[in-house]
Formats: sequence, structure tokens, C-alpha cells
Amino acid sequence: MSAAVDQFCDKLRDRLNAMEGRFESFTADMQSLSEKAETAVRGKLEEARTKVEAQKKHIEQTRDNLKAMAQQKVAETKETVKEWKAKRETQKLKARADRAEAYAADAITYAVAAIDRAEEAILDAAVTRMDADAVK
Repeated sequence: MSAAVDQFCDKLRDRLNAMEGRFESFTADMQSLSEKAETAVRGKLEEARTKVEAQKKHIEQTRDNLKAMAQQKVAETKETVKEWKAKRETQKLKARADRAEAYAADAITYAVAAIDRAEEAILDAAVTRMDADAVK
């Protein structure tokens, strides 16, 4: 019976040692993944910053266009448009439609740029949190 107990204890010890080895390996893998994830997030942040910076001039122009088109829209009162319709001034009406389409396209461009800036802010927040957690 003593040999059977010894054999059982040996098998149990072997299993526990194997489990400990797997746990240590898992822990090392998790630390490695954490470092890789941090590196990846920092890389994504740099990409986002570069993208936002590259779009800056174009977005400023788009914002200026949006402001100008909004002012133009205010200037074109309902009465003016009714007058154009009544007089069948198709050129003015077509130009107005073209401006409205350009405004919509610029608004979409501006919205996409805002999403890019938001993505940059999210990544910056993640990196900032990682830096704070690393100090703990």
C-alpha cells in the first residue's frame, strides 16, 4: 500500500509541476502580449496623429467652405428662390443645387475628419492610461 501511495503522490506531484510550468508559461505569454499590445497601440496612435496632421490644411479649407456656404444659404432667402423658380432661372437654381451638393460633400469630409480626431483622442487616452498603470 505504501508503494501505491508513493506512486499516487509522484503522479500528483508531476501533474502539479506540469500545471505550474503551464501557468508560468501562460504568465510569460500574457506579459509578452501586453508589451506587444502597448507597442501596437502606440504605433496606432502615431499613425492617427500623422493622418490628422496630414488632413489639417484640407480640413481647415473644408471648414471655411462650410462657413461660406452657410452664409450663402442665409443670403438666398425663400423669396429669392421662389422668384428664381417663377422666372425659371435654371442657371441660378442649378448653381444653388451644386452648392448644396458641395456643402453635403464637405460636411461628410469634415465629419470623417472629426472621427479621425476622435480616434486619435481615444488612442491617446489608452496610451496615457498605460503610462499611468506602468508606474504602479
